[in-house]
Amino acid sequence: MKNLGPATLYSLKTAAAAFAALGIALMIGLPMPFWAMTTVYITSNPLSGATRSKSIYRVMGTTIGAAVAVAMVPALVDWPALLSLGLASWVGFCLTVSLLDRSPRAYVMMLAGYTAAIIGFSSVDRPEAIFDTAAARVTEITLGIVCVTVVHSIFWPMSVGERLGPRLHGWLSDAEQWMRDAIAGNPDEMVDRRRLAVDALDCIALATHVPYDTSHWREATRVVQALLYRMLLLLPLLSGSVDRRAALGDDPVLADALAGTDRWLEAGAPPAIPDYLHMAPQERDWRGLLRESFLVRLSQSATVIAECRQLLARLDNPHAPLPDELVAERIPLKLHTDPGSAVLAGLAAMFALMLICTFWIWTGWVDGGGAAAMTAVFCCLFAALDNPVPAILNFGGSIIASVPVAGVVLFGILPHIETFEMLCLVLLPICLVAGIFMMHPRYGGTATAFMVGFGSGIAITETYTADLAHFINTNGGQVVAVAVAVGVTATFRKVSSESAIAVLVKRLHHDLAVLAGARTPPDPNRTLVRATDQLALITQRLTDDTDGSVAGLGEVRVALNLVTIQHLRVNAPRAPRVALTRLLRTAQEHFASSQPGDAPPPQLLGQIDKALRLTLDTPPEATEALIGPGALIVANRAQGRAALVAMRRNLFPTAPAFAPEGPSPEVTA
Repeated sequence: MKNLGPATLYSLKTAAAAFAALGIALMIGLPMPFWAMTTVYITSNPLSGATRSKSIYRVMGTTIGAAVAVAMVPALVDWPALLSLGLASWVGFCLTVSLLDRSPRAYVMMLAGYTAAIIGFSSVDRPEAIFDTAAARVTEITLGIVCVTVVHSIFWPMSVGERLGPRLHGWLSDAEQWMRDAIAGNPDEMVDRRRLAVDALDCIALATHVPYDTSHWREATRVVQALLYRMLLLLPLLSGSVDRRAALGDDPVLADALAGTDRWLEAGAPPAIPDYLHMAPQERDWRGLLRESFLVRLSQSATVIAECRQLLARLDNPHAPLPDELVAERIPLKLHTDPGSAVLAGLAAMFALMLICTFWIWTGWVDGGGAAAMTAVFCCLFAALDNPVPAILNFGGSIIASVPVAGVVLFGILPHIETFEMLCLVLLPICLVAGIFMMHPRYGGTATAFMVGFGSGIAITETYTADLAHFINTNGGQVVAVAVAVGVTATFRKVSSESAIAVLVKRLHHDLAVLAGARTPPDPNRTLVRATDQLALITQRLTDDTDGSVAGLGEVRVALNLVTIQHLRVNAPRAPRVALTRLLRTAQEHFASSQPGDAPPPQLLGQIDKALRLTLDTPPEATEALIGPGALIVANRAQGRAALVAMRRNLFPTAPAFAPEGPSPEVTA
């Protein structure tokens, strides 16, 4: 395993936090100290900021779930079917809500759901003690969280910036290389470029922990957000530059601009953008419009890259100068959600719980509550995946694999342990090995599941009370829980990558129809984030066997072009406004009714060309001033023409050249 040193240090810190939580819980007489120990392994993260953010959400979710269990169990304990339905409905509701928020905040509602199941189902035999059980779980969970947070924050903390900084630098270097490819006219390797969208969204997910970091990055949250938005904006801008460059081929008119831009990149992309990028040639023919569109996109790309360099310099050095306007606006990073899939996941969890509760009530199974609780956990943890079945099998299998190890320790070793120090020495080798594997990107989840199963299996309490029959019955319930969760999930939720991609592409085209039909100009910032996020979700699902041509950066470019045209339409003179309105109406009808991959209607080409002619003859006025990077795509008439040229290139790439005079050429569908 690579990076064994950092992994060993992380494992030692996590084990120390686990033993501290276990020792304190035993010392103050909490009823189930192993809850505190397993919480450490569930919450722990190599990044101190991520550990703290996850800790806060876990405390909130545990408290909400405990309160629901306290309210529900005493009221419904005499009606087992109603209690089962109530807890199952709560778990399904919480899971649905959590899937509608793809930020770390979603952990609150997910945990609130299965915490209520854990506490509620374990208390049906003693409803009078439900409050004590809930209070104990909240206390022990909080204790484990405090211990892991303190240890990872004080002893050799790893900053989120240590992980995020190199990734941001690497991403921007790749984007600059993409710009060099556009300048040189190299072929655009679309699948590799799509990967930049995935990497950008990964950086956004990692950046959610920055406000909880232990370094100077915590004070630079707005800087990080401004940089992340510009990274997203670069994707369609550079993609558009590559498209226009490919259409132009070798063009002597652009030679000076291309050479100068290359020198500017070699100089480190300073804030001063070369003047010639802002001086698009005023020509009326199609080649001239392509040059103008290319230089507009190249100028926009250069502006964004220069701003990214300034923002990165500020993150590297908090004293580096930074213009206030670069972080003047808080940009919402609202990500795509699928309400239908979220509801289906909630219904699947609810049905699985009702199924196992029915079996529990019908058979009178003594330890059926544990199986029901674990079913809730398995159904919730991996519900965000297209096909959660493999993840449930892996996680549940790891928990089951820990049972023999827990049995050896519980029945063969613990009876001979007399002091807490001896207990720690016995557990240390297992904790160290598991902690090292938790740092591995492939085996981290498996190791965490193993420690959860191991901690629950030995179930350390203040006095040794091991019961072999109870041990076998309880852990056998986990096997049943895995079987039920897998069976129900496979029936309700199993979705192939191709099907998931088809749904995402259809949703993306629906969003394009909404943008085209908007009565007021859409927010370019929100549009960019949502469209790029959908592209990243599609890219993550691409395999060697899937068709990578179903969607790409072209759709993101179309989304931003529609926003630009909407802004231009509002303040345009009457004739261009009417032409743009008809264009948008036809585009709306096309995206709303057609299937992905269908050719747009030929009349749309004529409407684009008519709008282009009107912008050449009576150009629209500038739009209202916008704040933030989104102003880059709606600020002036050259950008408006660039958007129309881009729409023509994106929707009709093989169409004959635009004619400044006369009717548009016919296009076969």
